[in-house]
Amino acid sequence: MDIVLHDTAQAYEAEYAQVRSVLISRGSSLNTYLKSRGICRQLAYKALKGRSLGRKAVALRAQIIRDVLDTAA
Repeated sequence: MDIVLHDTAQAYEAEYAQVRSVLISRGSSLNTYLKSRGICRQLAYKALKGRSLGRKAVALRAQIIRDVLDTAA
């Protein structure tokens, strides 16, 4: 799965919603997922919603998307 930077905030919001819905369908939540991996919730939310686009935030977003969405396929 290729991780891309989006052009609009709506695209990030849609991706964020998709990650949340996959976790909810598994009987979990994004917060529970983040806690279980020791990931800072605030940074993860900023990264997933495209509000933080630094190198570490982009890497974190890619990690979360791969972990959650690749296993959903």
